[in-house]
Amino acid sequence: MRQAVRRNWRAVLLGGVALAAACALLPDAAAASRRQGAWPPPPPSTPLGHDTHELHFGTTRLLLSYAARDFTLAHAEIVDWVLRSARATATFFGRFPVSEVRITLHATNGGRGVMEGLAWTTPGARIRLVIGRETSARVLRSDSTLVHEMTHLGFPDLDDTHLWLHEGIATYVESIASAQANEITPVQLWRHFVEEMPQGLPEKGDNGLDDTPSEDRRYWGGAMFCLVADVEIRRRTGNRRGLKDALRAILDAGGTLATMWEVERALGVGDAAVGVPVLQELYAGWKDRSVAPDLDALWAQLGVDTAGERIRLLDTAPLAAIRRAITEPPQRPLLLVGPRLIHDATQPQ
Repeated sequence: MRQAVRRNWRAVLLGGVALAAACALLPDAAAASRRQGAWPPPPPSTPLGHDTHELHFGTTRLLLSYAARDFTLAHAEIVDWVLRSARATATFFGRFPVSEVRITLHATNGGRGVMEGLAWTTPGARIRLVIGRETSARVLRSDSTLVHEMTHLGFPDLDDTHLWLHEGIATYVESIASAQANEITPVQLWRHFVEEMPQGLPEKGDNGLDDTPSEDRRYWGGAMFCLVADVEIRRRTGNRRGLKDALRAILDAGGTLATMWEVERALGVGDAAVGVPVLQELYAGWKDRSVAPDLDALWAQLGVDTAGERIRLLDTAPLAAIRRAITEPPQRPLLLVGPRLIHDATQPQ
């Protein structure tokens, strides 16, 4: 496993014996999160000592597997987090990306929150997470890694040259979806983007995003591409369409992680859905050339005031309406609890 020295929104990646022991259970993949078919065969569907709980979110079946003795978290706290993550993902896509997914949790000593996440589709949609054994319910609820991995399920697999696009979409969507589902506030989201997005800017000697060896550019350069695309789509369409509409169209065309697409096909489907060729135009400019957007100017246009110690959102800015539309919840929010819409099939009703 790689070692990272930064804390980011979705995970802390730590080296050392403690995590290595837990990650030995995970498929070995440099391109962790979305490759299909390139790993050794996965371990049994239900590891020894794990119990499987059948959850339902609307028509989606979520098979949650973990060993209760390995966590201080209560079962209800884990289920609540899984369902909230599913709701956030479905809020963005308009539905959950797949009809069934198996989610396996492994505990590790040291650290709190989700330490690593993987998503793949052989066989079937699967997500595996490594979580700190002493993680509290408060820390878990604020962690959006599961939304990130669920987002991977809703976009077609691509050649590794374009890994940045897969990771960038998941990095961008996990935060946007959390805001749309009211799991975080717009101020929290834009503060996060202001703090983290500069990691995606190219450094001296960097080329385009295709085949980038930089971890930061893979995640945050890809997320920056998504933000610029979202703003430009909304600007050209009078704020009637956004990146959300492009990604929903790709999913509706059968573009899930279980399918392998050419990047041009995915971007073309997305552009056709929004009626403007923003994705293809941006990709042509960013794929093999170093592009460094002026983030400070973008924040100012969107009305994200970074002048003081606290982020302020200004509705008088030129693109303030676009900023609000990006995080706007749906008119009919999806319910987390309701008349048997969502339940744990393994628990008494």
